[in-house]
Amino acid sequence: MKGWISMAALAAGLAVAAPAHGSDAGYIYGRVVTEDGETYHGQLRWGDEEAFWHDTFNGTKVENEHLEYVDDDVVDRLRREHRGFLEALFVDRDDDLRHIFAIRFGDMKRIEVGTGENVIVEFRNGEELRLRGGSNDIGARITVVDPSAGEHRLRWSRIRTIEFMEAPQRIANKLGEPLYGTVKTGRYEFTGHIQWDHDECLSIDELDGDTRDGDVAIPFEDIVSIRKHRQGAMVRLVDGAEEYLTGSNDVNDGNRGVVVRVPGIGAVKIGWDDFDEVTFQRPAPGSGRGYAEYGKGSPLSGVVETRGGRRQGRIVFDLDESWDFEMLHGKNGDTEYLIPFREIAQITPQGRYRAEVRLRNGVEIELEDSQDVSRENNGLLVFEGSRRPTYVSWRDVEAIRFGEP
Repeated sequence: MKGWISMAALAAGLAVAAPAHGSDAGYIYGRVVTEDGETYHGQLRWGDEEAFWHDTFNGTKVENEHLEYVDDDVVDRLRREHRGFLEALFVDRDDDLRHIFAIRFGDMKRIEVGTGENVIVEFRNGEELRLRGGSNDIGARITVVDPSAGEHRLRWSRIRTIEFMEAPQRIANKLGEPLYGTVKTGRYEFTGHIQWDHDECLSIDELDGDTRDGDVAIPFEDIVSIRKHRQGAMVRLVDGAEEYLTGSNDVNDGNRGVVVRVPGIGAVKIGWDDFDEVTFQRPAPGSGRGYAEYGKGSPLSGVVETRGGRRQGRIVFDLDESWDFEMLHGKNGDTEYLIPFREIAQITPQGRYRAEVRLRNGVEIELEDSQDVSRENNGLLVFEGSRRPTYVSWRDVEAIRFGEP
């Protein structure tokens, strides 16, 4: 892992990573109404992937309402920087300035399913956002474990609305137990709930691979640890046996990343190049934060220090993110971070390609290789009082301090 993470702060920030919750409150739970008016409620799972409030829902924003505050010449310049002069002439004017939207399930109140890949997401503060496609989260089959009606796997095209609600402290017949443990990566260790290959997150999920004797699919509940080894992985089982697996993206460099949900940081996705080993802890200390523990969402605000002075007020980051439940994306080596803005205290650009990010828990991380933290950033809007907002180019930003009066 190149770059750096403040070691003292990392130790302090991750020492309390294990949640104190010992209940099932962290599972996604809600009510699904179909096109025919049938209603199911219970534990929810998105496809074969997301199952917990801390998991991430993704989609593409249909429009960017913030562009009305930006001069046309600035918008045209940004489009040319993204596309080049000639290509920018023949592409929809707003196309490059509409972004992928990422939000934790715990920050949503309701999803209204439209035609095709269109949805309306309602946040817990009552605000709404239109999305269209952009990930397999829109269009996924939704599994509902209804205490009365049993388990149903519903086609997306049959769903009208999904309403989220608190899960009970104990869920009978739940789909599986959470995967929880510690991932070692170079000099660092991350402890939290785990999503293997950006996919498997429950004990019932399986690790696929080839052995000398043939194909295997090992339930994660039977696995103690997975260690990268040669062209595959060495898997230690609860009965003490070890298996060397190859031939699957679960256990080679085709792996899409080992995601650790770390309290106070967010989602940390360790790429295969950085990954060394994961050791699972059983039982998990809990399923994670319950729905009631997620905030309703507040506008981003703070102080923007620029070369020309100081701006203070409501902030739109990258001409896109305006709420504290939205996410900052960046990489450190082969490890990606997806950090809710409410966890961030300050962002300080460091040249053209990276930025230093200081979190509220004291952890400091140098991030690069993303639009959010480089000169590809589209800039900021700062709303000071009732006046028209001021546009601030990223190259003029010296520091952003969130939450300051």
